[in-house]
Amino acid sequence: MHYIVVDLEWNQPMSFESHVYREVGDRLIFEMIQIGAVKVGADFQVEDSISIPIRPTHYVKIHPRIRKMTQLGPEELADAPQFLEAMEQFAAWCGEDYTLLTWGCDDVSVLKQNMDFFGCQVKLPPLCDIQRLFSDVYKCKERKGLKAAMEMLDIQPDESRYFHNALHDAYYTALVFAKLPNPADVLKYPQQPKLLIHSDKRQRQEGERFDTVKEAFDSEFARVLRCPVCGKKVTVDEEGYVRQTADKYIGLAKCSHHGLLLIRVRLLPQQGGGLTMRMKLSKAAPSNRAYVNTKRVQMRQRDAEYEAEHGHPRDLDAELQLVERSSMPFVDET
Repeated sequence: MHYIVVDLEWNQPMSFESHVYREVGDRLIFEMIQIGAVKVGADFQVEDSISIPIRPTHYVKIHPRIRKMTQLGPEELADAPQFLEAMEQFAAWCGEDYTLLTWGCDDVSVLKQNMDFFGCQVKLPPLCDIQRLFSDVYKCKERKGLKAAMEMLDIQPDESRYFHNALHDAYYTALVFAKLPNPADVLKYPQQPKLLIHSDKRQRQEGERFDTVKEAFDSEFARVLRCPVCGKKVTVDEEGYVRQTADKYIGLAKCSHHGLLLIRVRLLPQQGGGLTMRMKLSKAAPSNRAYVNTKRVQMRQRDAEYEAEHGHPRDLDAELQLVERSSMPFVDET
C-alpha cells in the first residue's frame, strides 16, 4: 500500500455579490485550481509526485490574494484540464492500493464540494489527517500550521519550493509525516467533510441584535467565527476583545491553516435601547498582535483610573448610546 499526501489550491469569487456567485451560491464557494500529491512508500520515503493544474469554469478570474499566494493565474491555467478530467488523471496516477492523507480538514471539505458540484464519480478512499496525528503526538494545545510543524521538527524549507503551491505543500507535509514516531497511526484519523457555507459571513456583515454589550460579547455570535479564507470555525483569543472606543472593538483569532486573524467589531446603538453587533475578519499582519496587546494594556489602565476616580466601572451600554450616530450606511474599516 502507498500513502498519498495530497494538497489542494482553490479560487474563490471576486465578490460574494457577483453574478457567478449568485448563480451557484453555497454549492461552490471554492473552485479547485490545483492538485498536488506525493506518493510515499512503506518506508515513508517519497517515491513519486504529481501536480495537476485545473482550469476553472466558474470563478475564472483568479482572486488577487489567491494569485499572490499560489502564483497561479490565467496564463498558468489556460491550457489546464477542467475538474473532471483532472480528477481522472489524479485517480489514474494514484493506482490501486493507496490511502489518502492531508494536512488539516480544509482540503477534504473543498474536494467533496467540488466533486458533488461537478458530478465527479471517481471513487476515493477516506482522507486521513496528518495534522491531528501530529497534534496528538506532540501534545499541542492548538492545531499547528504546516510551517510551525516543520520548525518543530527542524525541517528546512527549500527556496525553490514556495508555500501555497499544492505540490510543494504536499511535499513538505510528506516530510513531516515521515518524521512522526509511528506514521502509520494516521489511519486512525479518517476525516469527514464538512458542509461549506457562506451565510455565516453575510450574517456577521449584516449584524445581530443584542440587549447589552455584555450579552453581545458573551454570545456564540462573537465567540465562534469563521476564517475568511477557508470558512473553518475559529475561536477568539482567550484574552477576548479590546475596546478602542465605545462602539469599536478589536480582537484576534487563529485559523490552524491560515494563521492569525484580525477581528474588527462595530456596535451600532439602536433607538429605544439595545445594539447591533457587526464584525469583519481578515488575515492579520505581523504588527496586529503587538497593536492589540498594547491597546489592551492601555484600556485596562484607563478603566482602572476611571473606576478609581468615579468609584464604579464604566457603563459600557450608557457610553454606547452617547455615540454620535450617522446617516451614512455602515462600512467596515480596512
